[in-house]
Amino acid sequence: MGKNLVTVRGMTCTSGEILDVVVGPRRVFVSHTSELARFPVGRSFVAAAVRAVIRAGDAPVDMGSFGPREQRPAQVCREAVRAADVYVAVVGFRYGSPVTDHPEVSYTEWEFQVASEAGLPRLVVLLSEEAEGPRDLFVDLRYAVRQEAFRARLSGSGVTTATVATPEELSEVLFQGLRDLVPSQSEVEGARAGRVWNVPGRSLVFTGREELLSALHAALAGERSTVVVQALHGMGGIGKTALAIEYAHRYGAEYEVVWWVPAEQPAVVGDRLAELAQALGVASVTDPVTVALARLQGVLRQRDRWLVVFDNAEDPAVLARYVPGGCGHVVITSRNPGWEELATPVSVDVFDRGESITLLRRRVPRLSEGEAERVAAALGDLPLAVAQAGAYLAETATSVVDYLTLLTQRTMELLTRDAPPVSYPVSLAASVQIALGRLGTQSPAALILLTLVAYLAPEPIPWSLFTTQPAQLPEPLARVAGDPLSFAELIRLLRRHGLARVEPTTVGLHRLLAAIVRAQADPHQDWPALVVGLLRAAVPVDDPWLNPSVWSAWRVLVPHVLVATDAHRTLRGVEEDLAWLLHHAATYLHTRGEHAPARALFDRALELHRSTLGQDHPHTLLSASHLALALLELGQYESARQLAEDTLTRMRRVLGEDPTTLRSAYVLALSLWGVGQYESARQLGEDTLTRCRQILGEDHPTTLISAYVLALSLWGVGHYESARQLGEDTLTRCRQILGEDHPTTLISAYVLALALWEVGHYESARQLGEDALTRCRRVLGEDHPTTLISASHLALALWGVGQYESARQLAEDTLTRCRRVLGEDHPYTLRLVRSLPSSAAVLANRGEDDPGQSPGRVTQVSGR
Repeated sequence: MGKNLVTVRGMTCTSGEILDVVVGPRRVFVSHTSELARFPVGRSFVAAAVRAVIRAGDAPVDMGSFGPREQRPAQVCREAVRAADVYVAVVGFRYGSPVTDHPEVSYTEWEFQVASEAGLPRLVVLLSEEAEGPRDLFVDLRYAVRQEAFRARLSGSGVTTATVATPEELSEVLFQGLRDLVPSQSEVEGARAGRVWNVPGRSLVFTGREELLSALHAALAGERSTVVVQALHGMGGIGKTALAIEYAHRYGAEYEVVWWVPAEQPAVVGDRLAELAQALGVASVTDPVTVALARLQGVLRQRDRWLVVFDNAEDPAVLARYVPGGCGHVVITSRNPGWEELATPVSVDVFDRGESITLLRRRVPRLSEGEAERVAAALGDLPLAVAQAGAYLAETATSVVDYLTLLTQRTMELLTRDAPPVSYPVSLAASVQIALGRLGTQSPAALILLTLVAYLAPEPIPWSLFTTQPAQLPEPLARVAGDPLSFAELIRLLRRHGLARVEPTTVGLHRLLAAIVRAQADPHQDWPALVVGLLRAAVPVDDPWLNPSVWSAWRVLVPHVLVATDAHRTLRGVEEDLAWLLHHAATYLHTRGEHAPARALFDRALELHRSTLGQDHPHTLLSASHLALALLELGQYESARQLAEDTLTRMRRVLGEDPTTLRSAYVLALSLWGVGQYESARQLGEDTLTRCRQILGEDHPTTLISAYVLALSLWGVGHYESARQLGEDTLTRCRQILGEDHPTTLISAYVLALALWEVGHYESARQLGEDALTRCRRVLGEDHPTTLISASHLALALWGVGQYESARQLAEDTLTRCRRVLGEDHPYTLRLVRSLPSSAAVLANRGEDDPGQSPGRVTQVSGR
C-alpha cells in the first residue's frame, strides 16, 4: 500500500495505513530576535527559516503576523504561540527585549516556555560562534549573561536540532527537521482508534478574533455534565464561518471527533450527520437516516471529546432535534441571533480597525498603514469585504486610489466579480443577493423596509421613523407599519435573516450591504424621493435655532437627512421638501457649533429657494439671513456683511417690520461689528432693539438676542458702563424666560462678564465667567465655539484677579481647541495667538502689574 500523508495535531507523518484524520498545512511559529532578520545582509537567518517552512509545505508565522491587541504583551505572545502547530526557534547570541509585563524573561525565552507548556513539537537551531555576520550579531552588552544561560538551557533540553553557521545550513537543517517530525505513538494510536475530521481547510491569513476564540474556548471547555452549545451570530460577511473553522483547527487536538455540518438547507442536515455515524462505524450506507441518527446519538452520549459545527443554520426549532446529547460541544453559525432556548448566543461584529489593517497588509505587503486604513474605513471593516479587497489588490495592479473610486462608483460590480476567499462560501454580493431573495419571498413588506433603510445612513434608525407616518410608505409596508403586532413580526423576520443590526428601538445597515441592496432595488420606485418625503414628515416642525427641546430628535435624524439630501443623489419632484430639510438641518448644525457643514447646506438651500421661489420669497430671504450668520461664525466678515445688507434691504421691502426682518437686522449689526464698523453696528443695534421691544415685547427671544448684540456693540465703542447695565438686564430676563442653560442665556452671561471686566468688577467677572463656562461645557460640549469664547473671556477675568497661571493654562488650552475646531486662520484663533505673548509677559512680572492689565483683548462676534 502506498504512503499517505496525514496530520495529527497539525504534525505530518507517513504511514502505511490510511488514517481518518485530514488537516491543512501546519502553522509553524518562528521565534527569533530582531537582528536575525537583518543579518547576514541580503540572506538573513530568519528569511532562511521561512523558506524552509514554506518548502516543507507549512505556513510560517511569527509575532509580526499578529496585529495590535488590548491584552498584555505576555498574553498576546502566549496566544500567538499556542495557536501554532509547531514551534521553531532560531537562537543567536542576543537576548532581545524583555517582556513588558514579565521582565524576567525575553520574548524568545517566553515563547519557548509557552511552547513547552503547551506540548508543541519544538525544533531549536542554535547559531555557532562561526556564524556569518557583523559584530552586532554576537554582542549583547546588557543581557549577555541571560542569553548565555538561555542557550545552555536549550543545549541541555534535548530539543536542539542543530548548531549552524550559515543561513543555507539553517534552511536545510530546518527543512529536514520539519519533514522528519512525527506524532507521538499515543497520538497515532488515537487516530487509528477512530479520530474523525471533515472541517474545511484553514485560512493561512486568518486574522484577529483572539478574544472571541479564547472566550469561545473557555465557554466550551468548562466543566459541564451536558452538551455545551454556542451560537455565533452576525450579519452576512462578518466572518462567522471563518471563525468556526479557525476554532476547529486551533483546538482540534482536544477532540476525537470534529464534524462539520452545512446547515443552510435543513433537509440535508440529517444526511450529513448520518455520514458521521458511518465514519464512526455505527451505521452503514444502507441504514435509513433515522436509524443512523439514533445510533449516532447513542454513541455521542457515551463520549465527551467531540465537536459538531452546524454552519449557517437559520431556524432553532428545526435544528433542535439534530443537536446531539451527552457531554460534547456544539458550535452554530447563523445570521439569526434568536438561539436563546437552544444555545448561548455569541455576537460576532466587524473587525476592529487594527485587525482590518493587519489582514490587508498581510495580503498586500505593498500597502502602507495609511493606505490600508483608508481601504478598511471605506469597507466599514466588514471581514469578507476586507478579505475580498485584499485578494483583489494583491492580484491586480490597481492602486488604492483607483480601488476606492471603483468601490464608490461600481460597488456591486466590484463585489460580485471578485472571487470570495477560501474561508467564505460565496462573495459578499452573492451572499446578500441570496438573503434578499429569501426575505422578499417571505415578506415583501420587509424587503421594502430594508430598501428604505439602505437609502439612509449606516447609523441606527429609530423604528418610529416608519411607524409614526405609515401614510408616507408604499404598500404593503404602509399597512404593516400601521399595525403594531404586524410590525413587530416584521422586525423579528429582519432580525432572523441577519441582514441588518436590529435593536429594540432601532435598525441599522452596514454601508456595503446597503450599496448591494440599493443595486437590487425595484427601479420602478423612486426610493431617494420617498426617503426625502419620509424624513420631511418625521423631523420636528419647530425651528431648531436655539431650541434645545428639538435637538435630541435632530441628533438622531440628522445623519439620515444628510445622506438623503446628498448632492450626488438625483432628486426630482421633491425640491420643496429638499430645500426645507437642507435649511433646517443646516440650522441644527449651526446652532450646535458645526459652522462649516452648516454653511454648505445653507448654500444649497439658498440656491434651491432662489431657483424655485425667486430672490424675494420669504423662504429665500430666511435662508440668506442664516447663510450670512454662518459666514460670520466662520470669520468671513465682509462676505457676511454684504449678504446681510442685501437681505435686510429685501426683507424690509417685502416683509416690513416682521420678526424675521428684525432678526436679519441684528445679523447685519454683528457683521458690521465684525468688519470694524463699531459705531454703525451700535446705531443699527439700538434701532433694532427699540423696534423689537415695540413689536415683540421686552422678553421675546429675538428681543433678548438683540439686547446682547447691542451690549456687545456698546462694548466695542467703549461705552462699558452702558454695556454692563444692558448686559445685566438682559441676563436677568434670559434666566427668567429661557432658563439658566439656554444658549442665549449663556452668551448673554459671557457678554456681561466682558463688560464687568472693563469697568473693573474683576471678581464678579470671574465668578460669572466660571459659571458660564461650566454650563457651556455641560450643555454644548468642550469644543463648541460658544464654549471656546466663554473660556477666553474667563481667562481674561482670571488675569484681572491675579490668577495668572490659571489664566495662562486656560488660554493655551482654548487656543489648542480653536486651532482644531475653527482652524489656524480663523480670526478668533489669530486673536488668541496674538494675546498669548503678552500673557507670558504678565506672568513673568505678576508682582508688578496692575491687576487689571489685559493679556490682549480677545473676543468673538457671536450671532447666536
